Amino acid sequence: MVPSVTAGIRDREQVGAEHWVVGAIATALATAILTPVAARLNAWAAVLVVVACQAALPWAAHRLPARLAGAWRRHPALSLAWLLLALFALVQMARLSAFMVDSSRLWGSAVPDPAASNHQCLSAYVHAADLSRRGEPNVYDARWYPAFTTPPYAEPRGVESPVDGLGRWVHDPYEYPPPFLLLPRAALALTNSFDHIRTAWFVLQTTIFVTAALLLACWIGGAPGLLAGLLVPAVLASVPTMLNLQFGQFHATTIVLAVAGMIAFEKRRPALGGGLLAVAILAKIFPGLLLITLAARRCWRAMAWTLAFVVVFAVVAVMVLGADPFVAFVRYQLPRIATGEAFSFIDRPDVPVFIVSRNFSVPGVVHKLRLLGVTGLPSSAAWWLALIYTLLLVGLAWRAGRRAATPVANVLIWLALLNLAALRSPVAPSAYVTAPVLWMLVLLAGEVRGRYSVGGAIVIAWVLIAGPPPLPDRIDLLVALLGQMLAVALGVWLLLRSPARSDPAPQH
Repeated sequence: MVPSVTAGIRDREQVGAEHWVVGAIATALATAILTPVAARLNAWAAVLVVVACQAALPWAAHRLPARLAGAWRRHPALSLAWLLLALFALVQMARLSAFMVDSSRLWGSAVPDPAASNHQCLSAYVHAADLSRRGEPNVYDARWYPAFTTPPYAEPRGVESPVDGLGRWVHDPYEYPPPFLLLPRAALALTNSFDHIRTAWFVLQTTIFVTAALLLACWIGGAPGLLAGLLVPAVLASVPTMLNLQFGQFHATTIVLAVAGMIAFEKRRPALGGGLLAVAILAKIFPGLLLITLAARRCWRAMAWTLAFVVVFAVVAVMVLGADPFVAFVRYQLPRIATGEAFSFIDRPDVPVFIVSRNFSVPGVVHKLRLLGVTGLPSSAAWWLALIYTLLLVGLAWRAGRRAATPVANVLIWLALLNLAALRSPVAPSAYVTAPVLWMLVLLAGEVRGRYSVGGAIVIAWVLIAGPPPLPDRIDLLVALLGQMLAVALGVWLLLRSPARSDPAPQH
C-alpha cells in the first residue's frame, strides 16, 4: 500500500511541538521563495503571499508523520543541527529569490562570481525559441551563439534580440531536441520580457522540485521517507541545486520528471507515467535509458504509453514550430553531436582549466588526464571511453530492470541510472549536474542507523561531489577527478549491490 501524506497522524488528537516547528520552516521556505517575486509585482501581492503561506501552517503541521513527535527529546543534538540547516536553507532561498527578481542584487547569487551571476542556461532556450518564432530555419547554427567564439570568462557580449532583456545573457548554444522548444515558445507567447520569463521559470522549477521531493518522501514512507523529507533543505540549500535554479537549467527538473514517471508506473498509472517520462526524454534524451529498464521488466504498457506520448509531443511540436527545427536537428546538429563539434566550446585552448576540471563528463576524463600530464593517450581515447561507458550503462539498466526492491531502493536505482546517463554527455558541468547525486546521498542517509563511519562517509562524499571552491589548477583537477569518480562509483555500486527485496517486479 502506498503511504498516505497523512499516514500515522490522522488519529492523533494533538499535534506536537515538532510538527509546528517543521511546518513553520516549510511555510517560511515558501514565503522566502515567493515573497520577493510577489513584491516585484505589487506590495499588496507580497503581503497576500505572506499571509497565505502563514495561514497554511496548521494544514502543514497536521499532515506531518506521527513519528516526528518527541524527536527533540530523543535526539536533541540532531534536532538542533536540523533546525540550523533549515534556517540556512531559508536564508539561501530568500537571497536567491531576490537575485532572480533583480539580477543587480549580486549578493543573492548562489556563487559570488561573475561566471555564475552572468550565466543563464535559460537564455539559450529562449533565444532558440525566438529564432524559431522569427522563422530561422536552423536554431542550432553555431553563428547564433557567442560560446563558440568568446572565452567562458570573458566579458559577455551578448547578441541582438527582439526579446526585452535577453540579448546580454545569451552565450551557450541550444543543444536540446526540437520538441523542448514548446516550453520557451509558450513563455514567449505570454510575455516578451526575459526578466519575467526568468523569474517565472525560477518559481516554476523551484515549486516542482520541492513538491516532488516532498511527494517522493511520502511515497517512500516510514522512517526513510521522513528522513528524506527532513533533508530536503540540505539539497535545496546546496550550491549545485541553487545553480540549477539560478541558471534556469532544466537538468534537475528532467530528473524529477523521469523519477515521477517511474513512480506513476509503480502506482499503476501508465498514462501519467508515460507522459512524464516522455517529457523528460524529449528534453534531455538520456532519460531514455529507463526504457531499457522497463523492457527488462516487461512493462510493455508503460513503454507503449511513453512512446505514444513521445510521438504526440513531436507531432504537436511540428504543428507549432514547423519542420525546420527537426530538419536542422537531423541534418546539422546530430552529426555535430556525433563528432563532438556541438560541444567544441569546451575544448578550445582559451578555456580555463577550472571549466575542464568541473566537467563531470566521462569522455571528458581524457582531457583532464592530458592536462595532468598523462601522455600516450590516442586521439580516439575519448570516443572509445564513451563507447565502453555506453555499453556499461545499457547492461546496468537491463540488470536493474530484472530486480525487485523496496520503494527507496527503486528510487536509488532510477537516480543512479539517470545520473550515470547524464555523465555520458560530452559536457556535464558539476555546477548543476551533481544536484540529483546529492539526492542519492540523502536517501542513503536512512541506512546510517547509528553507524558514524557510514554517516561520515556520506558527508565526505557530499563535499567531494558538490565540489569545493576553485583551487590551484592541478589540485582542482585532482580533486574534481576524485569527486567525479566517486559520483560514478556511487551510481555503479547502487546498481550492483543487492537491495532489500520487495514484491516481484510487476508487469505494467
